[in-house]
Amino acid sequence: MATQREDSRRNWTSTSTIQEINSGCLQRIADATEKMAENYDSLLRSNRYLREREEDLTKENRRLARRISALQGVITRQKNKVTI
Repeated sequence: MATQREDSRRNWTSTSTIQEINSGCLQRIADATEKMAENYDSLLRSNRYLREREEDLTKENRRLARRISALQGVITRQKNKVTI
């Protein structure tokens, strides 16, 4: 015997009642809604990861910029020592 979910996909027959068909349709709608929610949750997780990654890379970029600046200062001091 087919389930109400399967019956709702088929053409209406005289053995199926409107109530059974409607019940199957509602079950299929619920399944589709859950599937959409899975995709949405996946997008949220991806978004959260990308935000955290962007924050980490921004911090690293700032750290490296400060390091470059400090090393340029060291180079300038060394050049000044040599020319004096």
